[in-house]
Amino acid sequence: MCRISLHRVAAALAILLVWLTASSSAQALECGEKYKVKVNDTLNSIAQEAYGLSNKWTLIFYANQKQFGNSPVVVPGKELKIPCLKRNPATSKAKADSGQATKKKPGKIAVSRHKGDIQLLTATDYSPFTDQSLARGGMITDIVDTALTKLKEESGGPGHSISWVNDWSSHLNPLLVRKTFDMGFPWFQPACDRYVELDDPAKFRCDKFFFSRPVFEILVLFFTNDGSDFEFANDQEVLGKRLCRPTGYFTFDLDADGRNWVKEDKVTMIRPQNVDECFQMLMRDEVDAVALNEFTGRAAVSKLGIDQNIKVIERPVSLLSLHVIVAKTHPRARTFLHYINSSLDNLRQTGAYDKIVDQHLSRFWGSQQGS
Repeated sequence: MCRISLHRVAAALAILLVWLTASSSAQALECGEKYKVKVNDTLNSIAQEAYGLSNKWTLIFYANQKQFGNSPVVVPGKELKIPCLKRNPATSKAKADSGQATKKKPGKIAVSRHKGDIQLLTATDYSPFTDQSLARGGMITDIVDTALTKLKEESGGPGHSISWVNDWSSHLNPLLVRKTFDMGFPWFQPACDRYVELDDPAKFRCDKFFFSRPVFEILVLFFTNDGSDFEFANDQEVLGKRLCRPTGYFTFDLDADGRNWVKEDKVTMIRPQNVDECFQMLMRDEVDAVALNEFTGRAAVSKLGIDQNIKVIERPVSLLSLHVIVAKTHPRARTFLHYINSSLDNLRQTGAYDKIVDQHLSRFWGSQQGS
């Protein structure tokens, strides 16, 4: 009878454990590093490997948005940045010291002699973009405030103030049209060159306002029941479906690019008073899908505690941009647009823009259940 000593078995197991650990570490994704896409990878699978949760795929999408455009399809061989959810100050400092974190010197921005403050208008309850309860007023507030503060410090630009009027419906008209405030944010820009119908609600926005360059771009997604057979591989699969989006929310993206889902009654639109009602109707199978920007949708899902019951369709309904706007009749409209656009460009060039976005997205995901 062959006997193996317990000592040898323990040694063999220890070697095997070391090998398995090394193998696992070699395959693991490290945040803050580049990842080379493999065949059969998807954003879901990469997020699962990086964060342990596939629903965080949009973190990777936003970090590599120039590469993706408006389609979240990964291409084998391409390299993706894997953003970190929580920053490690020691790691960040080490990267900066080693030259991995590069900053460009901001360019000098031409400013006029007029030094009057720019009075900006926003409102709360639009997490993570603008909300008085959030750090620095939310992501867009932080970006705009930081950009204009640096403009004043580095180029002698005007000062600015940010006011909170918590009635979004009053912002465009009368407050901005009548120039009670100079500029407002954040607002979606419709495809203005395609709006010709006089009764289109988006036409007012196109006719009356100039838009800054995009401050941030955001995905609009379909939220469905986890066991639902709702699919969105192409636009035809949506025809005849019951879609929910609260009253007062825009619908121009549902009609864009020849879809005309709403205009031509190709879908049934359900318009309750708020986002929570949409998801409650979804849970009762009274609608087939909720169509919302992913942040508003995910925040509602987390608040209602229905994370495990909801599936988010990976294919975007649309990719929309958020802007700072100014009335076309404002006497200094083009000057103020120049200030906003130039200061945003400098913020991006120095890397400060990415840092602000990373911080706010990390806070948002950290507030979600299951994160």
